[in-house]
This record gives sequence, structure tokens and C-alpha cells, in this order.
Amino acid sequence: MTGDMKAIIIREFGAADKLQIAEVQKPVFADDQVLIKVKAAGLNPVDTKIRSGKHISCSSMQLPEILGKDMSGVIEAVGKDVRGLQVGDAVFGCVDKTYAEYVVARSTDIVKKPINISFEEAAAVSLAGFTAYQAINDYLKVESGQRILIQSAAGGVGHLAVQFAKINGAFVSGTASEKNADLLERIGIDQFINYRKEKFDDVVSDLDAVMDTMGGEILYRSIASVKRGGKVVCLPSSTKDDPHAIALAIERGVELIWFMMKPRLEILESMADMLGQEALKVEVMEPFAMEDIGEAHREIESHHVRGKAVIKIS
Repeated sequence: MTGDMKAIIIREFGAADKLQIAEVQKPVFADDQVLIKVKAAGLNPVDTKIRSGKHISCSSMQLPEILGKDMSGVIEAVGKDVRGLQVGDAVFGCVDKTYAEYVVARSTDIVKKPINISFEEAAAVSLAGFTAYQAINDYLKVESGQRILIQSAAGGVGHLAVQFAKINGAFVSGTASEKNADLLERIGIDQFINYRKEKFDDVVSDLDAVMDTMGGEILYRSIASVKRGGKVVCLPSSTKDDPHAIALAIERGVELIWFMMKPRLEILESMADMLGQEALKVEVMEPFAMEDIGEAHREIESHHVRGKAVIKIS
């Protein structure tokens, strides 16, 4: 099944204005895949790193390329070996090349969308949700009664991490600007820290864990806020193996972790269940149109996104 579709592509690495809408070939699905008409695509910081040529994957990437890592949509065709999914099913998941009107996916990459959430909310949750879930559960191993700090708590990964930590029974502190206090209160944060008015390390100390989203000075201060035997996860891959951070962590007896997110179907299914039961909520900005993708990338690069940014495809 081939034909033309609209997609957002890059022909060369660079600034946000390198993103272009183009007519490209509709993807062909294999026997173990489904063809999905995309309703919305999630926008993630990794997209901006790939677009700019700064991501590790860029060295082997063949341009032109369609960006995007997560989406929601409706199944339009089903490969003969696929079970449990059918034409017309609304689904979401973590797949490649999602800035497009159509994508292909294996059944292990997607789940059915709960009827109580929008396509925009579903498109926003996969990649950020995997990252937050694995940071909180697999690496920080947050447990009931522990005290954890989430940096950039109102961001795409941050606001989901707050909720996963709360589900586990932790006391959760989080940094954000004053305009996002209402969001954090709504999702149950225990201690809101307005980073514009106070230094987080003046109000928290002896923590069990920190999830850092910035690196650099914020990471160093985060490590200093954790008790001996505690853990710090640092998300930006560009900060990996920072020698000063490693030395500080060793000096203070803190476990410092950088990890690579790995999509897992059981986590996606768990998040779908939580969304369906309203135990997990995803905050989405006003969706961007495909034509405004450059503006969307610049917004992400400003580090002031509230919740998740998405583009509306159809």
C-alpha cells in the first residue's frame, strides 16, 4: 500500500528552520505490522537534538529523514500475522518517523487508547512516560516513605515522574516556576519549590533520590542534596560521564546514574491502564499545527514547556 503523504522532514541538520513539510511515500507495512493514520505526534527534546545534528544517532542517519518518536492514531490496515488489533482501533505508542500522516508499527510497540483520553494526550505519553517510569522505578527504585526531588517537575518527563513517585508512596518535592504551581498541586506534589525565588538546596537536604533534567551546576547541587547511599538519575545524555559530577558523587557516597530509555510493552500497557483509570494524567500544551513545527521546536529548546508539546497531524 503506497502513495503520497505529508510529513515533516529534515534534509540537513541545523536550526529549527531546517524542518520542512514535504510529500513523501506512504510507508509499506509488513506482515507483522499495522499501518496507522496518525492523529497527533509527541514532541520531545531528543527530536531537537537529532534535528540539530547533536544526537549520537546522527552519525549513521541518512537524510532526508522524518523525525518523531511517539504518536497516537487509528489503525488503517493490519498485516496478516498481527493478532489482537484490527482496522479502526485507536492506538498509541513509541515508534519512529511519527511527524507524518502515516506510520507503521509492530503490535508490540502500541496499545489501544483509553476512550477517556484525547489523541493529543495519548500522543504525549509514550516516550516521556517510559523515561519517567524507568527513572523512578527501575533506577531510583523509589519506595514508600522516601523523599525525592524532581527537577523541572512541570515538564514532560517531570510531571509524569512526580505522579509515578507519588503512586509509590514517596514524599515528592519539585522545582518549577510559579506559573506551574497549579499543575503540580493538581497532580499531588508535596513540596513546590519556585526556582526563581529560592534555591532548592536551601529548602531540601538529606534526600533519598533526585531526578535531574539539567546537568551542570543543577546536577552538582542535586548530588549535594542527597544523603549517603542515596541515588541521583541525570537524564540529559550530553552530560554523561561529567568528571566533576562523578567525583562529587563518589565523595558523598551517592550513586549517580545515566541511563538509556528502553521502550517496553508492559510499561506501555501499565500506563494505558493508569490513564484509563485516571490514576495518571498527562498535561498537554495547546497542540501545534504541522506548519508551526519550527516554532514548536524553539519552544522545546527554551526549556519552558508546561507538560508535553504535541503536533496535530489529522
